[in-house]
Amino acid sequence: MTYSIEQTTNHTLVAVEGDLDSAEVQDMRGDVEAVIGAGRPVIIDISKVEFIDSSGIGLIVHIYKSLTARKIKVVLSGASQQPLELLKATQLDRFLPFSKTLEDARGALA
Repeated sequence: MTYSIEQTTNHTLVAVEGDLDSAEVQDMRGDVEAVIGAGRPVIIDISKVEFIDSSGIGLIVHIYKSLTARKIKVVLSGASQQPLELLKATQLDRFLPFSKTLEDARGALA
């Protein structure tokens, strides 16, 4: 798994590629806390994530809860196949905004 964090004018983009499971979540933890601490709107791009487990779900929920408690928007972008099925099975789509594309996600933050 690889990930990148990009600061733009209006938001932070966290892009993940590969599997988002417990080992990868541990690798990301410090950077994710910095993103949360920055207090900017966040897009989590998982369009290149092939597999996600409960640790990955937990990371997404942690970002969402931490920022929305401060009234900061979070949007999940590009979920497909196994990640999308698990996200829907856990009913995250009921409260976490999903978008198909980064462009749609940027629009949702506006």
